[in-house]
Amino acid sequence: MSELYPQLIQSFAEHRGKRGVHFYDSAQCEFLPWDDVMGKVKERFPETFYEKLIEAIANYNPESEFVTVTAGGGQLTIELFKAESL
Repeated sequence: MSELYPQLIQSFAEHRGKRGVHFYDSAQCEFLPWDDVMGKVKERFPETFYEKLIEAIANYNPESEFVTVTAGGGQLTIELFKAESL
């Protein structure tokens, strides 16, 4: 991704230090904390995607990294960003 959306940067700033995932597209960004991902998200995604998402969320540093999910072109993408690279 060549450019981060302002909504995503703002969400990163607001939720720094909180474990969860930022779901975003070009129009909006929504942060879901770990507990919501564990409960509400499971039934919305294929099992293999959900397992990869849980692994990503469980293995990052919420003080300096951010996990995101975006949808586009019929695909879901999990990304990990480091705060110092933003």
